[in-house]
Amino acid sequence: MLDESLLTRWHKYAFVYFMRTTVEIREATFRRTKALAGLRGISLKELINEALEKELARESSTLPPVRHRVRLPLVSSSSPGSLLLNSDRIQEILDEEDRDASS
Repeated sequence: MLDESLLTRWHKYAFVYFMRTTVEIREATFRRTKALAGLRGISLKELINEALEKELARESSTLPPVRHRVRLPLVSSSSPGSLLLNSDRIQEILDEEDRDASS
């Protein structure tokens, strides 16, 4: 069994988890990456982590933020506040709205 203490480190403000994985890299790419890490004086692990973080940051900056507009059902009542709803009635109201929207 893996000792979890090997995969975790304390940080000043958070508990940081590290993950180990196996990745297949083409031989030529591996040699170039290892050489670049050596030129920069950092480990292969550090170079790969930096590259992944840059790519993820670049990708997230080009994507528009995801926004979901929530539409709540409107239920009319002759005396507001006195309408008793249960899950079956709510489902009926939603089904009616779907039928009205599709017609």
